[in-house]
Order: sequence, then structure tokens, then C-alpha cells
Amino acid sequence: MLRTVRVGVVVALALLAFFPASANADDPTPTPAPTPPITPSPSPSASTAKSPLPSSSTSPSSFRSASASLSPQLPATPNALPKPAPTPSAEELEAARARDAQLLASARSLTQIIDAQALVARDELTALNAEVDQVSQDLDAVGTGIAALQAQANDRRAIRERLTRDAFRLAAASATPSLAALSDPQVEAYRELLAVDALLHAAQARLSDRASQLAGAREAVAAKHGQLSRLRDRARTIAAAAANGEGDKRAAEVAVLEALARDAAAAQTSLAQLVATAMSGDGAAPSMWSLPVRGAITQPFGPTTFPLEPARTFHGVYYAHFHDAVDLAASLGQPVLAAAEGRVTFVGHLPDGAMVVLIAHPGGLVSVYAHLDDTFARPPVRIADPVIAGQVIGFVGLTGITTGPHLHFAVLSGDQPIDPLSLLATR
Repeated sequence: MLRTVRVGVVVALALLAFFPASANADDPTPTPAPTPPITPSPSPSASTAKSPLPSSSTSPSSFRSASASLSPQLPATPNALPKPAPTPSAEELEAARARDAQLLASARSLTQIIDAQALVARDELTALNAEVDQVSQDLDAVGTGIAALQAQANDRRAIRERLTRDAFRLAAASATPSLAALSDPQVEAYRELLAVDALLHAAQARLSDRASQLAGAREAVAAKHGQLSRLRDRARTIAAAAANGEGDKRAAEVAVLEALARDAAAAQTSLAQLVATAMSGDGAAPSMWSLPVRGAITQPFGPTTFPLEPARTFHGVYYAHFHDAVDLAASLGQPVLAAAEGRVTFVGHLPDGAMVVLIAHPGGLVSVYAHLDDTFARPPVRIADPVIAGQVIGFVGLTGITTGPHLHFAVLSGDQPIDPLSLLATR
């Protein structure tokens, strides 16, 4: 399931009167007492009990800038759009994300985890709203530029001079007319028309790119709003119960953990449906597989004592709790690579807020990459994109039910999970 074992530790704490414990994002083993606050760094790593995370890798051009200017070739417009209100800089947003990740990694109670997750979601929402505003303005500006270019083209087509009309007629009649057959004025008119058409095509491509970027940002905003709403409700539930005494507080925490379990179950159901639609039996399964990120395995594939993992029958044996993926420790912003060649079938959020990418592979296999970043460096792939092994498909983030940056990596054949490590060992 798409969550971390630290939440599972909190389950045990709630159910067993809170034994002193601290766990990493994926490992149920207790860890030492929390350390003092750490000064944020640009790329924080989640702490783990089994082994330290790999050193922070260089972040992708982390903050996905939505402020790319229009081509200088676009005509200036008389009614320039007003400058946007001051927004946090990319550096400020990165620093806030680093701080949030540290707070999330050091949380030692359910209340602290919920508060830290809410802070992460709020800061990511701030970045997303800034992106939405900027991209909306870019979109308007590109549209205005296209209108101006179209007007230029229409003006030229309305010119009465015969030489120009002949040049346009020749351009329409032949994809590659012989310029030797044209007079100098005709050549000039023809080249001018080609230049305007080229600018129009470039502007239309930018328009499509901005529209896609805006749609992705708005989808992420909607996911953040839903997550924040759930987190606020749960924080209020615990706070109200705490005022009535320790017994009520523990009961409220159990109720909140059950709600988390429902979120995770909804995410699992949604994922199963997405996998079912992604299956493709064409061709032989890839022979070469690799791990999407380099990092310690903080929760392995297979039976587990983690109480929020679902029951599953695997190879004819029933297990009360089963983890159908491997969780890999990774630095925030670390590139996530396609494990094998295939085709992207889904890029988006699950009901628990986790950003995921699904890749369908020949031979009926589907790989799943979860908890990706949806704010600072959204997945650079789109649905139906072909991918090759080792291609960057996303970046490690903090989305969904998680207490630190890591990658949830699963491989499925139909509705049956496959241990990803077995693909590495046997193929």
C-alpha cells in the first residue's frame, strides 16, 4: 500500500498505549529519540533505522519555472498584462520544502505527523498557486501573441498587389516552390509569409504546452485541497478529544488511523483499476530491469506485520498483511528512472494524494512509481509517451501518506504483484 511504516508504528502506539518509539518513513523498527531541529538544506533526506540514506543528489532544475518568457519574435501587444503580485522565490520555496521534510521526518506522534503533513501540503499549495497564476498569464500572453500574428497573416493575405498575391498563390500550390521562378518582391513576400507561419506554429506549440502545464498544476492543487481538508478534520478530531482526557485522545487517534487505512485502501483500489486498464500482452516482457532510484530498501516486498497493509493471497498462501512493493529510501527531488522500456499509461494522483506514474510493459507487466513530486518538478512524461529503461519519469517527493521522501516501486502482472528484486535477479 502507498504509505510508510512510520504511520504503522503510530498505529501500534495508539493501540498499545504509546510505547516510546520512533520510526523511519518505511521501517517498523524503533529508532533513537528525535534529534534537535536541523537547519534546512536544499535537498533533505529522510532518516532511516536500517541504514542512512544516500547523500542528496543534485536536485532537478527543481522548481518548475512557469515564468518562461514568450519568444522575442512574438509581436509586442499594446495592452500588456499587469505584473503578478510578489510571490515566494524558488529559493524560498525550496527552503520551506526542506524545512517541512525535516519536520515530517522528526515527527514522533500522530498529531505531529498530521501537523507536518499539513504544513507540507500548504507550502506546496503556495508554490502551485504561484505557478497557476504565472502560467495563466503566460497562456493569455501567448494567446494574445497568436492573435496578433494571425492578424499579420490576414493583413498580408489581404494585400492587393499582384506580386504578393502571386507569391501566396505559389506558396499554397507547392510545398517547396522554386524561388528562381519568382521576382525579388515575390521572394520577399513569400519568405515573409513563411516567417509569420513559423511564428504561428511556434506560438501554438507554446500555447499547447502552457495549457498542459496549467491543467497539471490545477490537478495538483485539487489534490492538495482534498488532502488539507482531510488533515484539518483529523487534527480537529484529535485536539477536541485531547481536551476530554487521555482515554478519549487515544480513541480519537485510533479513529484517525482507521481513516488513514481507508484512504490507503481507496488508493489501492484505484491503483488496481488503473493497472487493469494498462495491461498489454503484446510482445515479450523486457529482459533488462533496473531499480528506479539508488537507495536502501526500507520496506521489502512480501508478508509484513504492518497492520495497515491489506490481506493478500500470494502463491496460494493467505497473509493477513502483505506489502506488494519495495520502498526505496531516496533524497527529496532525486530523479526516478523507468525500470524498463514501456509506455506511460497514467500520470496523476491517487485518492490519498500520492502522485504516481504507471508504465505498461510488453508481456503484460505494469510498473508503479509512487510518492512523486507534483510541485517543484512534476513528472516530465505524459500518458501514451513511450519510455526507455533509465529515462527520467519523475522525481522523489512527499505526496500521499508518507513521513519522508522515498519511492514506492511495484511491478504487477494482472492483479498479482511481483517482487521487483526478482526481476533484477532472474532477467
